[in-house]
Amino acid sequence: MQVFEKDYELTYSHIDWRGVSRPSAVFDFMQDAATQHARFCHLDRDDIGAIWVLSRMRLELDRPLRPYERLHLTTFCAGIKGASWLRAFDFSVDGAPVGRAISSWVVLETGSHRILRPSSVPGAADYACSDRPTLPMPGKLSLPELTHSHDHPVRYSDLDVNRHLNNVRIAALVSDALDPGANEFVNTLQINYTAETPPGAVLSLSAAREGAAFAVRGEAEGRVRFEAAGTLAPL
Repeated sequence: MQVFEKDYELTYSHIDWRGVSRPSAVFDFMQDAATQHARFCHLDRDDIGAIWVLSRMRLELDRPLRPYERLHLTTFCAGIKGASWLRAFDFSVDGAPVGRAISSWVVLETGSHRILRPSSVPGAADYACSDRPTLPMPGKLSLPELTHSHDHPVRYSDLDVNRHLNNVRIAALVSDALDPGANEFVNTLQINYTAETPPGAVLSLSAAREGAAFAVRGEAEGRVRFEAAGTLAPL
């Protein structure tokens, strides 16, 4: 199965105080679709004995998403670049396109966390679907000078099955540091996941904004754990 499709209904658990979807809700849908697709293709952690780790994600939305809209998500492997697997996403509501995303992943050995080359993963060549149009591969971010926003201790509700800070939760923390205004929504967001964050760590979040552009960084125990940048658009 090269292409996976699924509908996600936006409920009020996904909606913020302005009445539109939080960016983290779309990250949540993408995480679920990627996991299910890998499982159907027999490429999940149980099948290959290794861990899929998200390294970069870029999301673009044409408009805000509203309560009880049904978001149709299409996802596929957009090719392999070196040790990175690219996964693309397309979003539509009632048949009309509303956004897209591109992500970069690596596969790590469960014990050593050594990167596995895609050529060592059975079925990798059959999984790729590189002939479909996608966004460019997300690159490095160059952030401006940032100001400390707040600290966040990593606790139970932040953790994923690997017992590290969940990438979806990071999208929520970026929004907390940014705190969008009443008449704007996040229409583009790229997050680069640079290091895992264990339970008990205290994330120091710093942010900056100039016009419609924003940037956020999370650091803990002397290491950068993630960097994010994006833009806001009028509601």
